[in-house]
Amino acid sequence: MKNLSTKELNYINDILSWELLATKKCFQYGNQETNPVHKNAFLSSGNMHQQNYHKVVNYLDQIVKQKGGEMQ
Repeated sequence: MKNLSTKELNYINDILSWELLATKKCFQYGNQETNPVHKNAFLSSGNMHQQNYHKVVNYLDQIVKQKGGEMQ
């Protein structure tokens, strides 16, 4: 596998930032919501974004390990 370009790394950084922000907002709105249906929808969405974030991080970790390096 070839090394990632700066543009690709910036895109991955953006994806992680978007997922983290979406996670935080969904949990914040979910914890403020009084309607149980809406609260559940926000918290479920927050969990989905958190899972997406971890999937990307784990994928990057696998790539780094395959190359014999470390993630910092």
